[in-house]
Amino acid sequence: MQSIYESINETKVLKLDPANFSPEDVITRDVCVIGGGCSGAYNALRLQDFGKSVVVVEKRGKLGGHASTYTDSDTGGIIDVGVIVFGQLEEVKNLFHRFDIPLKTVPTTLGAPVYIDFATGQTIDLTPPDQAAVGAAFQRYSDQLSKYPKIQAGFDLDYPITEDLLLPFGDFVKKYSLDALVMTVFAICQGYSSLLELSTLYVFKYFNAVLLNTLSRGFLTTERSNVGELYEKVAKKLAGHVLLDSSVIAMDRSVASGPARLLLKTPSGCKLVLARKVVSTIPHLTKNLDGFDLSIDERFLFEQFLHSAFYAGVLRNTHLSAEDPIHAMGPGQPHGVPELPGVYAINSSSVSGLLRVYNGSPYELMEDRVKADILTSIQRIQDAGGISATSTPEFVAFENHTPFNMMVSKDAIQSGFYEKLYKLQGQRHTFYNGASFHTQDSSLLWQFTEQILPKILESLQ
Repeated sequence: MQSIYESINETKVLKLDPANFSPEDVITRDVCVIGGGCSGAYNALRLQDFGKSVVVVEKRGKLGGHASTYTDSDTGGIIDVGVIVFGQLEEVKNLFHRFDIPLKTVPTTLGAPVYIDFATGQTIDLTPPDQAAVGAAFQRYSDQLSKYPKIQAGFDLDYPITEDLLLPFGDFVKKYSLDALVMTVFAICQGYSSLLELSTLYVFKYFNAVLLNTLSRGFLTTERSNVGELYEKVAKKLAGHVLLDSSVIAMDRSVASGPARLLLKTPSGCKLVLARKVVSTIPHLTKNLDGFDLSIDERFLFEQFLHSAFYAGVLRNTHLSAEDPIHAMGPGQPHGVPELPGVYAINSSSVSGLLRVYNGSPYELMEDRVKADILTSIQRIQDAGGISATSTPEFVAFENHTPFNMMVSKDAIQSGFYEKLYKLQGQRHTFYNGASFHTQDSSLLWQFTEQILPKILESLQ
């Protein structure tokens, strides 16, 4: 007699039976890649390089994830709204060279920042730490970071977890006298919040060894100021194997001997994918996984993920100077780190009169609220500076890059969360990639893909 589970499972398989679909609605591939961001697009490209058939399922209308661009209708100028710079890695150089996209090195700072309290709009007269103090703090930080080489490649942690990795970053700063470094970390970590309360592990993951090396050599960016060009060319390379504006609405990975079956909602109707393997690269929050047939272990782990939020926009009519970057500062706050949610930086762009603005939050916000907060912050700066505006600031582009900085609690880290998470690799026909399994950095995620690629290829033999 069948158990209830076996009966339900059999019904699910029957519903995803190819016999129930027209032949043109059945897609058979070696690998189905879920998510077409930096990890998914690169993973599909590399699998194709090894002669494997792929299909990429992307919910948006383009590949690239956080790599968003805006084209100014007046000048034709292009502005990167999301990903702009990359680390000094061979994977980065090789990928852009492959698609004939020239790179250039840019300095890590473009002018001395102007510090502003966005709560009042007032400019803060700040005397930055002298270079000797900053250099010494960088060295102390680097010395501690170098003790954990394995976490530069993922979350291969040693247990029991070293106490320093679990310390709130503010306590870690105090322990190793890193005060002179804090505002640099805050500026580069893109609104990681609340920075001083995060487990030091997550600061190490973002403010990592590759980034430290890149800070000394300069970041890489595209000469044409258009990261989106990369993903347009990747999309052409993968032409016929990408389903945009599509999502998984049902899945069955339970049959050990058979392919994974995925029911997709696409602009041209429902499609059934039969794939020997699945590579999931999307943020692994359970709200994103409604169509997944999550196992007990998968659900238990994915439900523990937390995240912060990150928003970017392009504004016109701000009447603010674009000569130097504007950074947020919180007077009276520890180390001057401003309280978020709020604007944390305003920078110039490649188009005169348009400024890039960045907003961070420890939790997700409605986009209208974020936009309103940004516009209010601009108004405060204008009022405090006596700027008589003849026109109202307006958005010409806005991107919601949430979720950002996927993380779990200190107790979860201590209890072996990442050891359990990594044991999911290869189970139930599935491999995992993306920021949930490493960090929020395209450069490092391409490098991470190269690490797991041999395992995926081996499983397809």
